[in-house]
Amino acid sequence: MATAAMKSASARSAHKRHAIQEAGTAVFLELGYEAATMEQIAARAGVSKQTVYNHFLSKDRLFKATIADLTAGLMAPLALHTHGKATPASRLSALGLDLLTLMLQPSSLALHRLIVAESARFPELGAEIYAVGAGRMLAALAEYLAWETRNGRLSVDDPELAAEQFLGILTGRMQLRALLGAEPLPERAELERRAAKAVECFLAIYTIRRPQAGAGAGLAAG
Repeated sequence: MATAAMKSASARSAHKRHAIQEAGTAVFLELGYEAATMEQIAARAGVSKQTVYNHFLSKDRLFKATIADLTAGLMAPLALHTHGKATPASRLSALGLDLLTLMLQPSSLALHRLIVAESARFPELGAEIYAVGAGRMLAALAEYLAWETRNGRLSVDDPELAAEQFLGILTGRMQLRALLGAEPLPERAELERRAAKAVECFLAIYTIRRPQAGAGAGLAAG
C-alpha cells in the first residue's frame, strides 16, 4: 500500500513539474526572461509559487530546464547502446531531420530570439544555456562520431570540429531566414531533402574508403 501511495505521489510531482515547465516556456516567450516572474509562472501552471521553487529553486534554473527539455529528444538517435544497430547514414539522417524539424518550429524560433536577446544582459546565463542546449547536442554528436571512428566505419580525426561541420552543412542559412521571416517555412519533403544532402556531403569527407576487390591486383599486373 505504501508503495502505491509513493508511486501516486511521484506521478503527481512529475505532472506538476511538466506543467510548470510548459507554463514557464509560455511566460518567458510572452514577456522575456527579465519581466517574467515566478508568480506568473505559478499562476499559469495552476500551482503555488512555493511549488515552483520546490521543483526548480530559481528562475534561471527553470529557464535552463526548458532549453534542456527541448534538446533532450535530439539525444535519442545518438544513444550509445544503439550505435551498432544502424549505419552512419541512417543515424545522421534521423538526427538531421529531427534537428531541422525542431529548430524551425515557431516555438523554437521564438525561444531562440528570446535567448539571444536575454544573453546580452545576462552573459553568464547565455553560457549556461548554450552548455545544456547546443553544446550538449554537439558533445553527443562528437561522441558518436568518435565511436564510429573507433569501430572503423568513419575516419574523423577531430570529432568536435566534424560535429560543428555537420550542423553547419545541415542548417546552412535556413534558420536565419526563418528567424527573419524572409521566406515561408519549408515543407517536410524539403527538410528530408536537405537532411539527406547534408549527410551525403558529410560522409563524402569522413567515410573510410576501402579498396575495391581486384583493384590492387590490376595495378600490380599493369
